[in-house]
Amino acid sequence: MGEMIDMTGQPRSDEELQEAIDCVSLIMLKYPTVLPFFTVHALLIRQCLLELQSLRKLLAEAKRKREEG
Repeated sequence: MGEMIDMTGQPRSDEELQEAIDCVSLIMLKYPTVLPFFTVHALLIRQCLLELQSLRKLLAEAKRKREEG
């Protein structure tokens, strides 16, 4: 599975992921006609970001359980 990588070579932080979700949501709600091409794909982009967030939580939980024993 690919990771979102920033310029330092590290995965994007959970905070950055949440900011991206919030930004897409805001644009979808407040400015749907400003960027028509974006609007066409905004729901899919938002759903993908939310899916990534959920997968990260599942992976973190699995890692925590594995480390506990």
